[in-house]
Amino acid sequence: MIKRITRLKENLFIREILKIKIIFFISFFIFSCQSVEVLDEVIFEYNQLPKISINAKEKLINEVYEINYVDPYIDHSIKNPPILRLKDWTSQNISIFGSQNKLTINIVDASLKKTERKNKNKKKYQEETEFFYKIHFLIEFELYDDNNFMLATINAETDRTTTSSKFISLSEKERILDTLILEALIDISLKSDELLKTHMSEYLL
Repeated sequence: MIKRITRLKENLFIREILKIKIIFFISFFIFSCQSVEVLDEVIFEYNQLPKISINAKEKLINEVYEINYVDPYIDHSIKNPPILRLKDWTSQNISIFGSQNKLTINIVDASLKKTERKNKNKKKYQEETEFFYKIHFLIEFELYDDNNFMLATINAETDRTTTSSKFISLSEKERILDTLILEALIDISLKSDELLKTHMSEYLL
C-alpha cells in the first residue's frame, strides 16, 4: 500500500514537471512567433534618377564643401554623408561626350544639421522638445570651351527638413537620415536636370 502511494506521488510529480515544461514550451513558441518590427532599409538607386549627357571631353568634380565637425552639423557622424551621395550621383548619372569643352561640377554645399527645438506637435511626439534636421544641397555646373572661356553656368539648390523624437534607436535615426538625404538627392537631381535643359540645351545630348 505504501509503495503504491509513493508511486502515485511520483507520477503526480512527473505530470507536474511535464505540465510546466509544456507551458514553458508553448510560451516560448508564442513569443518567438510574435512580429518583430524590422525597419526597411533605404535604397539609393541612382539608375532611377535623371541621367544627363553634356558635350564635353573632360569632366571635373570639385568638392568645395568641407565636412564640418562642430554643432549643429552632423554629416561627419553618419556612415554615408550627403556629400558622398551627391558625388556618387554626379559621377554615375552625369556623363560627357564629344571632343571639346570641359565640364566642371562644384559641390558647394552638402550640409546636414541637427538642432533641438520646442515640440509644437504633441500628437506626433510626447516630449517637450524634438530634434529638427535640415539638409542643404548647392551644386554648380560650369561649361568651358578649349580656350577656358565659360560657355554656360547654372546653380542648382535645394533644402529638405524632417523631425524626430529625442528618444529613438540608432537604426531608426539612420533610416530617418537616409530618407532625408535620398529625398534631397531626388530634388537636386530633378532641379539640375530642369535647369540644364533650360540653360544648356544646345550642349546636351
